[in-house]
Amino acid sequence: MEAIQIQDKNIIRITDILEQIKALNKMIDLYKSDEGSSSMLSQYDYMKREFVEELKPLLKDFQITIDAA
Repeated sequence: MEAIQIQDKNIIRITDILEQIKALNKMIDLYKSDEGSSSMLSQYDYMKREFVEELKPLLKDFQITIDAA
């Protein structure tokens, strides 16, 4: 029973991370067109990479391996 609860928490966290990445992608697209915002673009890109790194071990529990650039 406890394993199911942990799995459910992982699914909730995975969903949350994917929603965060989706929002970051929108912001990255917005700032790509603005040449004066390289700092913001770098910050959003860094946050996205951090979320992807957090996803990797969570997805391993589902036997999914990701190799993101």
